[in-house]
Amino acid sequence: MASRDPRTQELNNLKVALATFALQLDIFEARIRNGPPKAVIRPDRARPPDLNFAVKTGPAMKSHSRD
Repeated sequence: MASRDPRTQELNNLKVALATFALQLDIFEARIRNGPPKAVIRPDRARPPDLNFAVKTGPAMKSHSRD
């Protein structure tokens, strides 16, 4: 039975949000660690600016990882 206390509902919402963020962060770290998928690399097109940023900051972020 679900609780009707708004504080309990908000706590559950925050738990879900935190878990979702943790999963998204893990996916982001995996992409940084493994690089872009091979199908995306096309020599005739420039890399997107956000990918260049991720490639540059990846090594710095790795030193702060949980591993």
